[in-house]
Amino acid sequence: MKEGREKVLENLQVNNLWLKRGSHQIFSDFSIVFEAGKVTALLAASGSGKTSLLDCIAGLLQPDGGSIRGVGPVSYLFQEPRLLPWYSLKKNVMLPIESRFGKEAANQRSLGFLEAVELGEKADSLPGHCSGGQRQRCAIARAFAFPSTILLMDEAFQAQDIKLKLHLMELTEKLLEQEKRTALLVTHDVSEALALAHNVVVLAGSPLQVVGEFEGALKNLAMSQRYIRPEASLTRSREEILKLLCES
Repeated sequence: MKEGREKVLENLQVNNLWLKRGSHQIFSDFSIVFEAGKVTALLAASGSGKTSLLDCIAGLLQPDGGSIRGVGPVSYLFQEPRLLPWYSLKKNVMLPIESRFGKEAANQRSLGFLEAVELGEKADSLPGHCSGGQRQRCAIARAFAFPSTILLMDEAFQAQDIKLKLHLMELTEKLLEQEKRTALLVTHDVSEALALAHNVVVLAGSPLQVVGEFEGALKNLAMSQRYIRPEASLTRSREEILKLLCES
C-alpha cells in the first residue's frame, strides 16, 4: 500500500499564530512544534479552540497572523465518518484519490486499505448497511488511502464503546507505523491520549497556551494494557493532566 518512494516528513511548526473568532482571541503569538512521524495528542477544555488549530493546519481556516511550516498533504479523520450514503465503502475510499492515481490504481489502493481495516468483504456495501464501527473503519481507510504526510484526528474514537474504541486505536496505530504520518489527535479522553500518542500536550487559558507536556505509553505494550492498566508513570501523568484540565 506504500507508494513507490518513501515520504520525507518534516516537523510541523506553528509559529506566532494569531487567531480570533468573533470577540474571542483563541491564539495570541502561539508557537509549537509537532515532531515528524509522531502522534501528538492535544487536550484542552471544550470549545477552547483545539479544532480551530487543526483547521488552520488543514488550510480550512485562515489565521490572522503567523505561519505554519512543514505542512504537506493533509488527511482529516472526524468523530463521524462523513461517508456518502449512495456510494459503496470502496467508492467512498476511492473518491479522494481517483484523480491522483487513476481509476484502476485507486480501486486497488482502496481495496488494500479496506482489507487493512478488516473491511475487504464489505467493500461493495453501502454505508447504511454497515455498523457504526464499520463506517468509522472505512473513514480510517479513506484517510490513509490518501497519500498525506499529516493526519488530523478530531475526536475520531469518541462515539464508540470501549472494545470498539480500542480496536480502532489499534488499527490506526498499525497503519501509522506502516504508512508514516505526522499525526495530531484532539481528544477529551486522557487515557486515549496517553495510550495512542507519543507526546501529550495540555492547552489552557484564553488565549490558549501550552501548560503541560507529557510522554505517552510504551508502544511495546498492548493497547488495552496502555488504556486500562497503564504503567505507574502514566498513572502519575494522567493525574497531573486531569489536574491541569480541572484548573483551566
